[in-house]
Amino acid sequence: MGGVERYLNFENKNMKTAIITGASTGIGKAVAYKLSENGYRVLLVARSHKKLDQIMKDIEAKGGKAEYYTVDLSDEFNIKGFISEVTENCKADNYSGIDAILNIAGIWHSDEEVFAGKDFEKFDEKVITDTYSVGFTAPSLIIHGLLPYMNEGSHIINLSGTFENGGKGWIPYYASKKALEDLTYGLADELNDKKIHVNGVSPSDTATEEYKKWFPEYAEDAVSPDKIAETFLDILNSDKTGTVQVVKKYDYNKSDTKFLKNGY
Repeated sequence: MGGVERYLNFENKNMKTAIITGASTGIGKAVAYKLSENGYRVLLVARSHKKLDQIMKDIEAKGGKAEYYTVDLSDEFNIKGFISEVTENCKADNYSGIDAILNIAGIWHSDEEVFAGKDFEKFDEKVITDTYSVGFTAPSLIIHGLLPYMNEGSHIINLSGTFENGGKGWIPYYASKKALEDLTYGLADELNDKKIHVNGVSPSDTATEEYKKWFPEYAEDAVSPDKIAETFLDILNSDKTGTVQVVKKYDYNKSDTKFLKNGY
């Protein structure tokens, strides 16, 4: 159980600030690049120091502003350490408040296997608890801890999934995302008077690096991470709240699952 590592740069304090979990790969990385290109200072959150450092350098080479925190979102100690770090920087006026919290991180595979295609009783207990921690507990705690520092008109966006084929075969991931959707709807109602917008993005199969590794035969027909990043930006530029926006590559009837392997 390690502590939080960080790389911070407090120049241009008045830029809009967005926290992005799962920022080292896939959708999170695409969202980080998209927001940095559109004037946001991005606070990148993930486990991999090496990947985050490279993304930060890429963003800054293009004139953007990025910082990163290496955080294990399955570890409550790490989560609380991250919240404490951001809180202290807000109190010190290093950030002019938080303008967006984007909860993108999730667990559906390891380096060795994909956590799908098995009965619930056959999942390792640690996979279940880690999946729930990263997919639901971490977003809940981050929002809870940082709400006092969110600016009026700010946004919370949670990544869910369409699951056109249902949750069978990967119940832990499915359950974590459905719980996150319920949190989205509840918070949207509760925070409406505070003018904090809460929405979700629910993509179908997405052609991330990991998806291409595990499901190469379906990658051509999956949604691009860039399309999902555009959806995040569109929501940030709107006043909508209480929605979960579905993103698919194809329009088809629900019964037509030709282009779907997993639907997340």
